Amino acid sequence: MTIHSVPEEFVIYVSAGFATAPYFLDTFAAELAARFEQAGSRVQVVIHYPYGDWTRRKQVQLREITSDLWNNAHRKRSHYGGKSLLKLITDNLVPRQQLLLIGHSAGAVASILAADALMKEGVSILGVVQIGSPKCAIPPSLKSRVLYLDAANQLDNKSNDPVPRLGTWGGWMSTCLGLRRWNRMKHAPSHRQTLPLVGGHADYFRNHNPYIWNETTNLQTTINTIWTWLQRIEKDDEHD
Repeated sequence: MTIHSVPEEFVIYVSAGFATAPYFLDTFAAELAARFEQAGSRVQVVIHYPYGDWTRRKQVQLREITSDLWNNAHRKRSHYGGKSLLKLITDNLVPRQQLLLIGHSAGAVASILAADALMKEGVSILGVVQIGSPKCAIPPSLKSRVLYLDAANQLDNKSNDPVPRLGTWGGWMSTCLGLRRWNRMKHAPSHRQTLPLVGGHADYFRNHNPYIWNETTNLQTTINTIWTWLQRIEKDDEHD
């Protein structure tokens, strides 16, 4: 676990996905913390590896990720990544913190599972950002607070991020005639956006050549999109 910046006000938990390299998310965490600090906010960013980093056995990680996806689909609590993230948050939770959960790949699934459990315990969540995540069911109480980001490779559309093709948001619904039909968007988050990037699944956080499109690095595009969305949901909260 790596901690950047100083405690309080906003606490951001950034969760890594399958077999992620140590320090892979450090630049993203530091740049995001700087954006909050430039806006006059105090922020703590905690990087977590809910399934372990690339030194842990890949077969074990895959088994745990599959279990968490199954539990998410069946409205059950996580036994692995989501549980690990939930414990980290609750062990360090203090009053009046604003919690933002950001996950890449399978880390985004763990983030949803942890956020759902926190809200059931009465803990408010500023938002959850899923980056390059498998599709997983978003609980109704979280839908309006989730931003889902995938990527379109601007240089080769055959190399778009393949991970968001996995999983499903679908579910059965009853029609007015009492029939059942499959709705592929039943459990989808309210906010979804495709980022114009260079590269694929591992490249959302690159900040150097050749990962630049329209004079903007992938990292800048990712952070700018998250930041714009946060301003939007904060305005929505003010109007509620």
